[in-house]
Amino acid sequence: MDDNTSFVMPDGFVFSDSVIIDTLLNNSQDTIYFKDVDSKFILNSRTHANQFGVNDPVDLVGKSDADCYPEVFANQSRQDELKIMKTGIPIINKLEQGMNAAGEVISFSTSKYPLYDKAGNIMGTWGTSRNVSSLVLAEEELAKVNVKLRALTLVDELTGLYNQRHFYDSLELAIKLFSRRRRGGLSADFCLIIADIDFFKQVNDTYGHVMGDSAIRYVAGLMLAHSRTSDTAFRYGGDEYTLILHDTNLSAGRELAERLRKVVEQNPLVIDHRKISLTISLGVVCFDNETSASEIVRKADARLYHAKKNGKNRVD
Repeated sequence: MDDNTSFVMPDGFVFSDSVIIDTLLNNSQDTIYFKDVDSKFILNSRTHANQFGVNDPVDLVGKSDADCYPEVFANQSRQDELKIMKTGIPIINKLEQGMNAAGEVISFSTSKYPLYDKAGNIMGTWGTSRNVSSLVLAEEELAKVNVKLRALTLVDELTGLYNQRHFYDSLELAIKLFSRRRRGGLSADFCLIIADIDFFKQVNDTYGHVMGDSAIRYVAGLMLAHSRTSDTAFRYGGDEYTLILHDTNLSAGRELAERLRKVVEQNPLVIDHRKISLTISLGVVCFDNETSASEIVRKADARLYHAKKNGKNRVD
C-alpha cells in the first residue's frame, strides 16, 4: 500500500495507483473493504463506513463484522472468509441481508476474494457489496402478483372453489397417481362426486339471478365446511360441483355424498328474512382404471343424471 506506482496515459496524463485507490474508496456507490486474516477491517470505502453511520472510514479499521452485524450474520461471514483463505476460491454474488445504521434491513449482492501479498500468500480477504434491496423488493412484489394471478386462473370468482380447469388437471393427476399405485400392487381408490342444485332454474326465475348466485355460493360454502380436509371441491360450471376424494372407496364416497345431501337439505338459505329451501343431487363413482378424466366424468355424470331422473335430492 505504501508503494506509489505512476501510470502514464497515451495523452501524457500521469496519475498514481494511490489516485485510483482513493477514487474507488471515496466515490464508489458499492461498498469496498479489505480484511486481515482475523477478518478485521484494514481498509474501507466511504460507502461502507456510511452504511454503519460512520463518517470516517478509518474509524472502522480494526473492527470486524461482529462489531457491526448480528451474531448469526457475523459468524457466517467469518466462515465464508476462512473458506476463501483456505481454498483461494472467491464467493461471487452471494445474496446477504444486513442492517444499516437506521435499523433497516438491506439486501446485498456480495462478492469476496482472497487478498494476496507480494509473495503470493493469502493475507486476508477483500470484497464488494451492492445494495440490491429495491431489486429484491421488486422481485418479492412480482412473486406475490404471480401467486395472485395463478390463484385467479385456478379459483372460481363466485364461489372461491377451484374452477373447472383446475378440476380436470387435478383429476388427470389423480388418475396417473392411483394407476401407478395399483401397478405397484397397492390398494388404491379415489372417488369422484358430481353434484348440482335441484330446480335451480326455478330459483333464478322466482328470486332472480342475484339470489341464484347467492344459492350457488351458499352450497359451495356448505360443501367446503362439511367435506374432509383431504377432499378437494370444484365449481364445475353453473350450479354444478365436483369433489375428488383421495384414498376413498365407493362406500365411503357415497357416505360423504349422503352427508352433504342432508346438510344442504337441512340448512336453507336465508337472505333478508327470506328462506329458500335447497336440495342437491349427487352422482358418485369410484376409480375403475379409467385412463382419462373425461371417461370417469362421463360415468359420474351418468350417475347424477340417474339421481335427477329418479326424484332428485338423492345420491346415486
